[in-house]
Amino acid sequence: AYLLQIQRLDNSDVNEWYDVAVVKGNSLVVSHHHSKPSSEEVDENKPIERLELSPGTTYRFRIAAINACGRGEFSEPAAFKTCVPGFPGAPSSIRISKGNDGAHLAWDPPANSNGNISEYSVYLAIKNSQSTESPSSLAFVLVYRGDSPSCTVKTTSLQNAHVDQTNKPAIIFRIAAKNEKGYGPATQVRWLQDTKTSSNKRPVDKMS
Repeated sequence: AYLLQIQRLDNSDVNEWYDVAVVKGNSLVVSHHHSKPSSEEVDENKPIERLELSPGTTYRFRIAAINACGRGEFSEPAAFKTCVPGFPGAPSSIRISKGNDGAHLAWDPPANSNGNISEYSVYLAIKNSQSTESPSSLAFVLVYRGDSPSCTVKTTSLQNAHVDQTNKPAIIFRIAAKNEKGYGPATQVRWLQDTKTSSNKRPVDKMS
């Protein structure tokens, strides 16, 4: 089983984590979390109060495996932002492969489109002497805008990409969808740059 916890980043007390659920599978749609921080003891004689996720709010998730011996270490937190009602959600199932002409990206439309998706935009994190390793301070440039849920980022653009070194070396993309009301939140992914492998397919590490 797995324990999933959530943290609201715009909360005044950003150190508090809240339990979401203990699940046996490897996927879960999250809409609520426990009202009390996980650091507080729970009265088993009282029902657990749950709070709904707020729209247009940035959260972080972390997950830990549980077995008969107890709970393991938590994963590195992954941030995401909930969409505002009326706007589309973020694209999902990002797939990236390397070709002779650059990086080939493909994705699925948002699960909650709230209307017809008219276009997508793809952004690439680029080298910036004033930027830090923090994803929130990186500079991004538009490398694709169109109605197709796929694109190719040319090798000439990738040469200017920022290579994130916070974990394994990776190039960072952001992909967002647009409907009649405008653009929704972007999905941010890290395209791992494993120099030891000769395979054209490289793993994608989803961040948001």
